[in-house]
Amino acid sequence: MYLIKRLLAILAITIALVALFYFSRNIMVWINSAEPIDARTSQETRSNVQWLSSKKPLQFTFSNQRTHSLRILSNAVFDQSVVLDQPVNYAIKYVLYDHEGDVILDKVYHHASKLVTNSQEQQVKQIIENKQSLNVASGQSFYLPIKDYPNAASLDLTLIPEQTNLQGVVVRVHAKTPEQSIDPLNSWLKRPLERRRRATDYLTMGENTLTDGEIRNAMAFWWQKIAPQGIPDIDFKSDILYESLPYNVVTYDFSEQQHDLGSYFTKPGLCASIRLEETDSLIFKTDKQGLLPSLIWYDKLQFSPPLPVNFSAIDEANSYQTEPLNPGLVTICSEDNLLTQWRTLSGNAILTSYSGSYLANSQSSVSFDIESQSHLNIEVRALETSQLNVTLFDESNEQIESYSVTLKGQASEFDRLIAENTQRQDVGMLVTYYLRSPKNARRVEVKADKDVYVRLKSRFADFNYQRTLTHGLVTESPTNFHDIAAWYEQRANNHYELTLMGHFSNIRTFTPPAELDPQVTYYQSRELFDQLPISNVALTLSPNKYYLPKQPAQVFNYGIYNKNNYTPYINSEDNSLIYRLKGNSAKEANMADLSVSQLQQIQDSSRSMYQNWYGNRPWVKQRLYQLNKKTPLTLRFDKYQRPISLVFKVAKSNNKAPVELSVKQRAKYKSGLTSEYSIKKQKYQLYPSELINAFLIHPKNSRLNSYPSVTHLVSSDIDTLHSITIESSETIWLSILDEYPAQEQKVRWWNNEN
Repeated sequence: MYLIKRLLAILAITIALVALFYFSRNIMVWINSAEPIDARTSQETRSNVQWLSSKKPLQFTFSNQRTHSLRILSNAVFDQSVVLDQPVNYAIKYVLYDHEGDVILDKVYHHASKLVTNSQEQQVKQIIENKQSLNVASGQSFYLPIKDYPNAASLDLTLIPEQTNLQGVVVRVHAKTPEQSIDPLNSWLKRPLERRRRATDYLTMGENTLTDGEIRNAMAFWWQKIAPQGIPDIDFKSDILYESLPYNVVTYDFSEQQHDLGSYFTKPGLCASIRLEETDSLIFKTDKQGLLPSLIWYDKLQFSPPLPVNFSAIDEANSYQTEPLNPGLVTICSEDNLLTQWRTLSGNAILTSYSGSYLANSQSSVSFDIESQSHLNIEVRALETSQLNVTLFDESNEQIESYSVTLKGQASEFDRLIAENTQRQDVGMLVTYYLRSPKNARRVEVKADKDVYVRLKSRFADFNYQRTLTHGLVTESPTNFHDIAAWYEQRANNHYELTLMGHFSNIRTFTPPAELDPQVTYYQSRELFDQLPISNVALTLSPNKYYLPKQPAQVFNYGIYNKNNYTPYINSEDNSLIYRLKGNSAKEANMADLSVSQLQQIQDSSRSMYQNWYGNRPWVKQRLYQLNKKTPLTLRFDKYQRPISLVFKVAKSNNKAPVELSVKQRAKYKSGLTSEYSIKKQKYQLYPSELINAFLIHPKNSRLNSYPSVTHLVSSDIDTLHSITIESSETIWLSILDEYPAQEQKVRWWNNEN
């Protein structure tokens, strides 16, 4: 008996040691193989995934009575050759079977998947397989409405790899099943926050602005994960996907052969464009051999005319590189359907812009809640002539105001609508209306008799607007100045319903070349001697826009001195000579007062000379006034005085630090829909410009740093303009020009006609 007890004890200890060794080994395997390299976050979760095979299908079974729909969520796994933001294509073949094993549905769904950088907040972290961390792409998903297939009982998934750098695809399948909830709203609040978050991530765009209908939908259904059945030799626990919540599903899905979303699509009548902020070359790749785009460069300041862009082939297949291009806009056009992919030689990413828009027509309207004393920016697009109705309602849903406008349908030559299958479609040209809503307005409704895409942005009446103005590229501001947009996009009240109807679409927008305005206007310099007694005279390079007709040069226009044509006009005021000596001295002389020897001495000692009697004369002699820092300057207007715009030209002589310029406007505004809008309070941060050369005509200190001009439009929504007040953060030299349609009869030499 004693021996038996000892044997049993030894056996028990041995079993315990073996069990301890087994569990310790599993724990070590889990730690070694499933610990992410990146830092863990509070929003991170871990999911078991299954690898799709291209040879043998992965099978899932489900209850067709309780399953409303299936969601197939996949992540592509790449090898090391994949470039960030470069889509890699793959497809999933899905087959639905009934209980007898007969095929009900057999189709293929395509995906375009991209890697996600570690800098993005919502990112798939990594997948761990056999103790290795693999590159994982953004999540892709598609849905199968099982309620449309009442006899469906199982699902087969098979991978169709479409590119060689795809290492594999992992999937999860979830079933949307009903739940019994007596009181959805109260039950929702009792759910754990984690479960509520996961539900909203599946069913909505997030936790913000949840409607009661969305909450009821989240409570009425739940997503259950389904495990694959009957597939041997697969370890479902060692392949673990680390990711951040929400599930980070990026919509690159398409139901048929796609147009790459990262490519620019062009065709006759539909071009694209790229904005260059600094000098660089562009590299592009085409999808068709032998078909090349037509490229034209536009000067963003319109000093130079448009120029065709030359390019040549590089080693990469169907790839080309342009000549070095100055800052500006490059348009991309083609004589046939063409897809091109773009990047800069310096490695800068070329990003595209999207605007989400709602479709309003005779079957559906778009409704937005608005705050009191808010102003509205209504952007509309129509391909056909349509009648647009805008109606304001108060808190009791009583109609306050109603407006109706006729839209002339016209297709945009640059913007395009991205369809669900990623095909590009024509969309109407952007037309903008503005509305200053009354204090009691709480809702706005937009209707149309034909298809019109609507986007609404709003702002508070007294909200500030801040913008950085520079002629170069500013990577980081040395101050705490941050740009503040004028308008902020709003989400429709019926966003969920419109989305279900397919009435919410993304429109990709491109910048068209700046329109030419050949209308000749005239600028009159303001006399500010009474308000700003300290003044000085400067010579400023101020060329005209290339398309404006040449105007006769005035006495204040100067050009580079040409010693071979130094004789001024006889009996004319055009006989002035301005010259800069070595150091910081700049002087002015009258040619009639100079002898031949004195002129020769000036030529020998001057760094540069300017004259006002011959040839091209883009330099302007200009009166500048000193505006002290944080000292407001108010410009008043009477009812007969209404300029087209005011131009504030800023310069500073002591350093090249940024200047903050505030502009405030007092006016009486028109009511109703308007095509233009004036902002009461604006603030600009100006950086020195290398394009606007200038210097003071001063015998001791001629140094002057010029800044981009600020143009303040007197828009058509202004009924009566009372005053404009400006204030600077630094002591500056200032010139103010009023723009009028007719020229002033009195010619003054400090007038600047640009």
